[in-house]
Amino acid sequence: MTENEQVKLIRTACPAHCGIDCCGILAHVKGNRIVKLEPADFPDERDRRICLRGLVSLDITYHPDRIKYPMKRIGERGEGKFERISWEEAYMIIVAKFKEISEKYGWKSIGWVLGGPGAGTTKFGAYLRLASLTQSTRVSAWGYGDAGLPCGSRVIFGHQFPYLYLFGEFWQRKYPELLMIWGTNPAESMPLQNMRKVLDAKEYGTQVIVVDPRFTVTASKADEYIGLKPGTDSALALGIMNVIFQNNLHDKEFILEHTNGAYLVRTDSGIMLRGKDVDAKKPEAYIVWHESSNFHKTLSRTSVKEASLTGTYMINGIECKPVIQVLMDLASEYTPEKTAEITGVNKDLIVKLSKRIATAETVRFLTHMGFTRTYHGDISLRGLISVAAITGNVTTSVNSGHVPGILNWNPFLKAIPDKPSFHRIGILNLYEAVISSNPYPIKALWFAFINFLNQCANANKIIEEFYPKLEFIVQTELFLTPSARYADLILPVCSFLEFSDFLAQPYPYAQLQQKVIEPLFESKSDATIVAELAECLGFGDYFKGGEESLIDLIMATRSFEGMTRETLKTQAMKLPSLPEGAKFPLNFGTPSGKIELYAEQLVEDGEALPVYLPPIEAPITPGEKKYPLTLVNGHSRFRTHSMFANVKSLLDLNPEPLVDINPIDAETRNISNNDIVTVFNDRARTTLKARISESVQPGILDITEGWWIEQFREGSLNHLTHDIINPVQDKVYEPNMHMNDVAVEVEKK
Repeated sequence: MTENEQVKLIRTACPAHCGIDCCGILAHVKGNRIVKLEPADFPDERDRRICLRGLVSLDITYHPDRIKYPMKRIGERGEGKFERISWEEAYMIIVAKFKEISEKYGWKSIGWVLGGPGAGTTKFGAYLRLASLTQSTRVSAWGYGDAGLPCGSRVIFGHQFPYLYLFGEFWQRKYPELLMIWGTNPAESMPLQNMRKVLDAKEYGTQVIVVDPRFTVTASKADEYIGLKPGTDSALALGIMNVIFQNNLHDKEFILEHTNGAYLVRTDSGIMLRGKDVDAKKPEAYIVWHESSNFHKTLSRTSVKEASLTGTYMINGIECKPVIQVLMDLASEYTPEKTAEITGVNKDLIVKLSKRIATAETVRFLTHMGFTRTYHGDISLRGLISVAAITGNVTTSVNSGHVPGILNWNPFLKAIPDKPSFHRIGILNLYEAVISSNPYPIKALWFAFINFLNQCANANKIIEEFYPKLEFIVQTELFLTPSARYADLILPVCSFLEFSDFLAQPYPYAQLQQKVIEPLFESKSDATIVAELAECLGFGDYFKGGEESLIDLIMATRSFEGMTRETLKTQAMKLPSLPEGAKFPLNFGTPSGKIELYAEQLVEDGEALPVYLPPIEAPITPGEKKYPLTLVNGHSRFRTHSMFANVKSLLDLNPEPLVDINPIDAETRNISNNDIVTVFNDRARTTLKARISESVQPGILDITEGWWIEQFREGSLNHLTHDIINPVQDKVYEPNMHMNDVAVEVEKK
């Protein structure tokens, strides 16, 4: 037998990039060792790709520092002193501690902190299923930087994600005349799924405009770059709307049909005028002003077509205005001059951009989580969507051309249909639940696929106030990360090449993350660990069949008809195509069923419209605050959050954390390239090397996220960040961590 004949080829998929890119991988295996990784085929060869991180995945699997067996803490938390124990002993300890804590405080005092379903669906789902069975607490990780966008999207679209309505036919490679990339950097954070299409669109002839506080790699590929101050996106959106309204460039037909723009708002209370206010038969019906009859009418498909969008009306002694008039009134305050003053964007550029958006035949808005990581990031998103809506550039959620990939989450979210499921708490709310028992005490935490201390806000608070209040901490992990050092038990987990999972990505594909080799050392997959723990707790029947049965369970929807684990072992499969030329109505999950440019539920919060509210901490006006610089943190092509931060081949290319500082700010502080500097505020001091760069605007510092704490000379990125809760986000969904709304100063060491 020749050497080549001894090599097996196994198709799998990489889940490391938050489930967004999910490149197909072809693994070359000799015996039980993987010797090579390369990109696997896709039905469309243009989707055959792999990134730098995917290529070095073997350096994770075969890393010399992998945790090889279960370990119990023998030193103080944070010391990193552990001793080897057996899996049997580990489970005995866990069951005993869970029993002790649940008897004292109830099962809801035990929380599961999970990084997110993007890292693997059934791996995530297994924990939800056990949490549901025990009625313990699921700690939602959306607030770990990603809750601002869903908060805004839920208010204006009534849907968790705005992409379905903003990307149009982009996924079908049907490219628009104008592509607005707003507050996201796909060249580094989504290099293959999104950025590849951006570059293809440019070749097609699409004009690409990037709006971002940093001159990113994505911005370097754009036709035009618009740099603005962090957290001023809603002001820019209002300025754009002002120009559009002033020049009568808004799409009146779209506004009337698909938004609540014609609905009348009471000027005395800010709430919508209803049927009960005008003695109509339907007391809760919305009211519009009918132009041809010059009288108010109850909202209907007929009446809205001739409804007025402007003006002030007296109805039964109540002064009212249509939503669009109220929005126009607000936008009129944001002249190009005022918008320029707030955002730092040239006023002539604002006018030019506004007219370009309004007059382009098709505009698509590519955005993600980054620009919503400011205190009012949810409003920033609503501002952007409002621009899209008034220009008619919102599309149906099925314009991708394929059936949506809906997973069968029900058996995981509610394992026993007729019994209560898990409790839920946001990750930012978790701080007070642990420290102050508010809204209820959390006494034990299980961390899985999340580097909590390293990646979450206000590290000093976590170390000094949060960890000491916990009676028991379990961490499943590959390495002794900064977070794992504080665990009482560490359980060794597999790399993604050592277990199977289902990936409904990259849309519109489904892939199997197929186990390539048997688990190394004494490591187990998260799903296996959960199943074995469930057996100890008396819930083993719900996990029979292991990883494979969980995959079959989550695939059991109409979206994946015709697909099985077996068919996915050798190929990625596309979701079913929608009928060619089929027309689908625009549907929204809002109270009105329309795009809600005006959110009645937020009137008392002063945020019914996408108002501009200054960042809570980041200084916008120079010299205004004690700490005059804004700290932001972008993603790195060399890491997925904190993954790969200990991989030598990538450290050779990107060896240490740097802080990017504009030449103007550097000169003021006598800082030169490669100087050791300290970035500081009242919370902490963080010391690292400076890089002078015009990629950041004056007044901004940028430290890419994901570096481990020990890789800094002092402190870390998240020692500087804060955990302030936005009550509106808490009300709408859950509060977000505002990593890009942080005030600091920097000095030469």
